[in-house]
Amino acid sequence: MVRRYYHKTSYAWVWKLLALVFAGWVVYWGYNRFFVFDPDDILKKSVLKEKNFNTEVAEVTSPDKKIKAYLFRDTTNPIISISFLFKNAGVASDDEKHIGIANAVAALLTEGAGGMDGLRFKEELERKAIGMSFSANLDDFTGSLITTKEHQDTAYQMLNAVFGEPRFDEQDIRRVKAQLLTVLKQQREHPASILELAAAKEIFGNHPYSRNPAGTEKGIGSITRADLLEFVHNHFTKSNLMVGIAGDVTEKEAGAILDRVFGNLPDNGRIVFVRDGDTVFDGRVKNISYPSAQSVSEFFGRGVARSHPDFYPLYIANHIFGGSGLSSRLSLSARENEALTYSIYTYLSLLDKAPTIRGGFSSTPENFARVMEIVRREWQKMGREGVSEAELEQAKNYLISSYNLRFASIATIADILVYMQKDNLGADFLQKRNDYVRNVKLKDVNRAAKEYFGSNDTVFVNIGNFGDN
Repeated sequence: MVRRYYHKTSYAWVWKLLALVFAGWVVYWGYNRFFVFDPDDILKKSVLKEKNFNTEVAEVTSPDKKIKAYLFRDTTNPIISISFLFKNAGVASDDEKHIGIANAVAALLTEGAGGMDGLRFKEELERKAIGMSFSANLDDFTGSLITTKEHQDTAYQMLNAVFGEPRFDEQDIRRVKAQLLTVLKQQREHPASILELAAAKEIFGNHPYSRNPAGTEKGIGSITRADLLEFVHNHFTKSNLMVGIAGDVTEKEAGAILDRVFGNLPDNGRIVFVRDGDTVFDGRVKNISYPSAQSVSEFFGRGVARSHPDFYPLYIANHIFGGSGLSSRLSLSARENEALTYSIYTYLSLLDKAPTIRGGFSSTPENFARVMEIVRREWQKMGREGVSEAELEQAKNYLISSYNLRFASIATIADILVYMQKDNLGADFLQKRNDYVRNVKLKDVNRAAKEYFGSNDTVFVNIGNFGDN
């Protein structure tokens, strides 16, 4: 399993926190305790697993050649989906004086543009079945637009107005700032958000990745309309824009869309580049006492960037270790064999400046120490013994067969196209990806396992009732 802190992945630290306004954390953690994601079962039941998605991805450009995009043409339905990303415009790049401004902008961009106030803007979106959304993750600022061909002209006009004439009306600014301040207050009352923020601080220290994505009281309070407009001008530019288009559209039409939607953006802006993270993995454990029926852990180990030569070997090793649902080593040891937890998992977190192997579990206080012991034991075993040929083949078969599940929606395809560009994977990545997995050798996986699981240099951050443990 691979996750970024963007949309997507899950994906989405930022939006988990913002969802606290609606008690989203309660739902999230309840789900993880009582329902376990079983990818093997999903794959067996999927009608997509035998399908071939060989459609070529085309690189298209705007008429002035300044904007590029990847296009995946699909004429099955008269729908067009556009995903876009402004690199280095996420929460970690917020100005020190206005921490929280990226999320404030994301919340306000659909509150009106040009001559339409927030109510009229949203009514028009609903009346014409246009979907428009924005979000800020730690690294980047992302957005999406989905429309039918019938109403595409309106959709493009509205998104263009969002970039060129955002309203940022004072009453909307006050309301969004109040919501963000409510998030900050509710974070202090929910163990899951306390754990998230403490884990970020423990791993990243004073690095911008340790920031609260919702902001700070001082930073939110200081945001003005002028600050919001300056953010848009400096961060939404052609130089840091990446676009993915999927749906019923030709290459020529896609080029024209780029110009209509993004053509008025400035060529360049003022971007704050985040330094590499100073992460230290030394086996330490941080316990946070909190009265709760469940104790919850997040744990971390050293990871690799998406472009690193070890990515696919580690990707497969992690899948076997903790990323394959009920069939993972961790799940078999802690859940199936000893019934100590409902859910235990790991994934590769692909933050630009500090990639990690990240995992988590929850259990009753009396079982918590035993689950931690199992995680450490299996971690060391993975590094010491690696994986078997049978495990490797099973993992490859699943990762290859399940890949087509990602193409279940036009919107998801558009998202993938964006990150193909961000990670410099090339326009032919969709055709090559399964070969990248297929060609990984057992010695490669076991070398990566030894390198990244070969010691007990993990970091655990736990919250709950630990008693004498």
